[in-house]
Parts: sequence; C-alpha cells; structure tokens
Amino acid sequence: MNRRRFAFLIGMGLFWISDKLRADRIDEFAATLMKSTERVSIRERWAHKENRRWRWFERETYLKDHWKLTGVTTPINKENGEPYTERTGYLDESLVPRELRNEHRVVAQEPVVEEVESTVADGQPDPARRALEGRPPSQWLRSLEAEEIRIWLKTIEVPEFGVSGMTFKTHLTRDHFFDSKKIEGLSVDEQAKLHAAAHYGY
Repeated sequence: MNRRRFAFLIGMGLFWISDKLRADRIDEFAATLMKSTERVSIRERWAHKENRRWRWFERETYLKDHWKLTGVTTPINKENGEPYTERTGYLDESLVPRELRNEHRVVAQEPVVEEVESTVADGQPDPARRALEGRPPSQWLRSLEAEEIRIWLKTIEVPEFGVSGMTFKTHLTRDHFFDSKKIEGLSVDEQAKLHAAAHYGY
C-alpha cells in the first residue's frame, strides 16, 4: 500500500476493516474508493473581470472535459463600491477565494468636489450652478438628511430632468456628489425631484 492510500484510509476512518481484510484487499479497496471519490470531485476556477464602470468575478467549472461558466458574482461599481441592483441571481462574493478577493479589492475613494462660488442664499437656485448642470449642487443641499430633503422638496417646483442607463440614486451619488447615506430611504419620485433640483441650480 502506498503512502497516499494509507493517508486516505486514515482520513476516511476505514482501518477498522483491517481485521477482516488482508493487506492486499485493503490496498485494492482503497484504490477503488479513491477512484470513485475522484470522479465526483468538482474542479473550479475563478477569474476577475471588469469594464469601465463595474468589476466582478466569474466561476468556471470543469464539466465533460471542458470548462463552463457556472456563475458570476454581483457586479460592484468601481467608483462608489455599491453593488448592481437591477438584476438578481448573482453569486455571493464570499465564495471567491480570499486571495483573489484581496488582490482585486476596490476601495471607493472620496470624490474631489470643486464648489461653485455663489452669492445666493441657502435654499435658492444659482444660475452658476445651473449652467454646470448641478455638478455640484450647493453644499447646503448636499448636507441635508433624507427627512429634511423630503420636507424641502415639497416646497419647490422644478422642471423634470431624467437619467439614462442608471438609477437616480447612482447618478445622484456618482455625478452630483450626494452622500448615499443621506438620500437613503427616499422614494424614486423623491430622488427624481432631488435630481431635477440639482440641475436647476439648488
């Protein structure tokens, strides 16, 4: 019996049969059992993928003599670290080997905001900010908490301003520099009006 089979039997706790089988029978039994377990073992490999905006991991499994894609982790926004929420069914990133996760970990950086010099009072639209499409909105508006924003939005009327290819929340945090925690809990309609207010120069 070679060392590998000896270790296998020890690990499987099968030496209790040694008093019933001869040494050569044990060796034969170990070889057969090892082959059966090797046949059902699953081979996997992981790879890091990314595009301009998102990063994710892909899992491939070796099936029928070639590798097949069997799962993708939730895409993570490379700028703000937030997960993609428009679809479900993704794998949890905790399944990815730790070494690979650490190698490609993305730490969201705080954006550098160039404030607009303004002479208007807080809570009033500024033509200078409007000319820049609300990038950024006023420090005053960005400092409000969700409930304060909700109350304030009821006091203004602004033209609608839509977004394309992303949610209002993603656009507000990525392009208008709102803190995601401060707008957490706002409805889609409230996010839409807040976005319109930013473009209007508030």
